Amino acid sequence: MICPNCRRFVHAQELEQIATRARQLTAFGQLEPARNEWLAALKLMPPQSSQYQAVLREVQKLNYKLNPIPENAPKKTDWKKRFGPLGVVIAAILKFKTLGLLFLTKGKFLLLGLTHFKMIFSVLAFLGVYWALFGWWFAIGFTVSIFLHEMGHYLVARRFGFAAELPMFIPGLGAYVKWAGAGVAPGIRGQISLAGPLFGLISGLLSYGIFLSTGDGVWLAIAHVAGWINLLNLIPIGIFDGGSAMSGLGRQERMAVLVVSLAMWFFLGEFLYLAIAAATGYRIWKKDFPTEPNHTLGFYFVGLIMACGFLSWFSLIQAQQIFHR
Repeated sequence: MICPNCRRFVHAQELEQIATRARQLTAFGQLEPARNEWLAALKLMPPQSSQYQAVLREVQKLNYKLNPIPENAPKKTDWKKRFGPLGVVIAAILKFKTLGLLFLTKGKFLLLGLTHFKMIFSVLAFLGVYWALFGWWFAIGFTVSIFLHEMGHYLVARRFGFAAELPMFIPGLGAYVKWAGAGVAPGIRGQISLAGPLFGLISGLLSYGIFLSTGDGVWLAIAHVAGWINLLNLIPIGIFDGGSAMSGLGRQERMAVLVVSLAMWFFLGEFLYLAIAAATGYRIWKKDFPTEPNHTLGFYFVGLIMACGFLSWFSLIQAQQIFHR
């Protein structure tokens, strides 16, 4: 198993690949497949080597995580572990409410930062739900991604001089930004609407960059989810951002969105593109075109549906390669 000339393991390159896969699987929480990878590595090393002992310790750690108690011991549901994060969130909310809600000045009680408190409350509740479901790091990354999406709406609305409130989160569903936009020109409304997916795309790219620098698979998952959710948000119907943005596009721009969506569905196989194409076709048939179509907004829309789709698709392909699926 050792080259007589260079004194390196004959399977050194293969061992490095196995170790990389095992660490990535562990990061994704796939402990049993990770253990199998380490066990495969043991077969390629001499038992007397220090590397063999190091890998054996990794196997033992995973064995303990997979079987922390004897198999014949009665299994109990660890409700504290399941709902502990929500308890921490509620305790933090009560603490901040007690300390920061009221302030005594000149004999009068002043209500401080009610809007900020409501936002913090909603963020913590949103964070707690995903913490309990998928773990701490995913919850943080996903919450930050949604927050950046909504801050895109907030900042661009304020840039155009409109009154806007800080994002409010709905645990398990999403978030929204309230802003005074009655009678706004379709082109300006479209820019405010598309700012959310743009900032959401940036959050996904940042998550992918963190994955490349750390190798932690949870950030790859966040990048994929960010790309997919923001692509979903571009469907031009209902309360989705794409619905408001489409109001600023004329027939020519909508035809471009339709054609690009069908092409992206053909090449990537993402069903959301069919939804975008179908909704765009309906908006063309409806003929609710603006009096002054915004050509730049059309390029903006097309660029976002392509970029979000590619981010989601590419992150998923990498995850499938890691898991050999």
